[in-house]
Amino acid sequence: MAKRSPRRTGFQPRPGPQDGLVEAWRQPVESAPVVAPGVVAAHDRVYTVGRYTVRALASADGRPDWTRPRENAPGLLSSRAPFEFLQTGPTISGDQLYVVGGVTLYGLDATSGRSTWAFRTTSSFEHVLPVGNLVVVGISRGSDDQLVALDRSTSFERWTRSTAEVPLAFASATDGHVDSPLLLTATTAHSDRRQLVSRDPVDGSVHWRAPADAPQFEAFALPAISRGRVYAGGTRLTAFAASDGSVVWQTAVADGAKSISPVTDGERVYGVGGGVAVAVDAATGDPQWSVSVGEVTPFVSPVIAGKTLYVPGDGVVIALDTTDGSTRFRHTLSGTTDGIDGMASADGTLYVRSHQSVRGYAAPEEGDS
Repeated sequence: MAKRSPRRTGFQPRPGPQDGLVEAWRQPVESAPVVAPGVVAAHDRVYTVGRYTVRALASADGRPDWTRPRENAPGLLSSRAPFEFLQTGPTISGDQLYVVGGVTLYGLDATSGRSTWAFRTTSSFEHVLPVGNLVVVGISRGSDDQLVALDRSTSFERWTRSTAEVPLAFASATDGHVDSPLLLTATTAHSDRRQLVSRDPVDGSVHWRAPADAPQFEAFALPAISRGRVYAGGTRLTAFAASDGSVVWQTAVADGAKSISPVTDGERVYGVGGGVAVAVDAATGDPQWSVSVGEVTPFVSPVIAGKTLYVPGDGVVIALDTTDGSTRFRHTLSGTTDGIDGMASADGTLYVRSHQSVRGYAAPEEGDS
């Protein structure tokens, strides 16, 4: 899913290519509106979306596995009316895949693409977050904004809260080092204040709200949860205590710049903005390194694989050593002037979605130039 897991850390422990990229395969795909994530990798497949389709590719060679047009009614995979284009990139949880088409959340079988259910609302929405056996969405029904938790197998509503909040991240007590399971939400971008909120995923009740004077953050820059902290992007990188929402530290990425979605490996937090990539100590916020990376794609999050940070440049993948920020390599996408719409790393391979293709990149073998 976006930033790999519900904690949104963007961290993949298995290393990806470190000395350069060799294009193992390239699969043409239809262009899509700007959606996040542009590409995800799971179950030996790579998933992406077009304007009206969901596509699964074999991760080994890019071979098309299945393609489904977006649905027009519950249980049907038929009409392709232009007003119901896909609003989100794919989100995977277990054997289920979720996409939003028009005003409807669709559940698909990740292996076959078969439709399992459809949950219809009255307005388009973007934030979809699997939380254990639930999938949480922020929706509108008429004039009522709601945060809704659905059974991920049946779409049955487990709980509903009337609030203008959207789901951002989730951590269990074991993998997030938090006292109890934490469902992180926030007020939506169209509201007056963008406030982080911690909720109980079981019933949606509020644990805490960030202080009224807490730093503002960008709604699209999904916060990450790691080691009892919530790391958010915006005009500054900010660490909130996962226990009560208090501000632990703040640090600027670049003067006057807004950072794209921060990622973390637990030791450091990485942010990109204003043509600069930075790393700060995750515990203290103390700067570790700062390097120039040039123009980046603002809606595509960086990816960490092992000790390498992959930054989505303007038609180029920039690989930095997470230890000191030194450049491992810069790889320009060949045969296209497309920008980068998404990146993912799995099993030692880096996957890159451009406007009209998905590519699988392996590490160069000995002797490759």
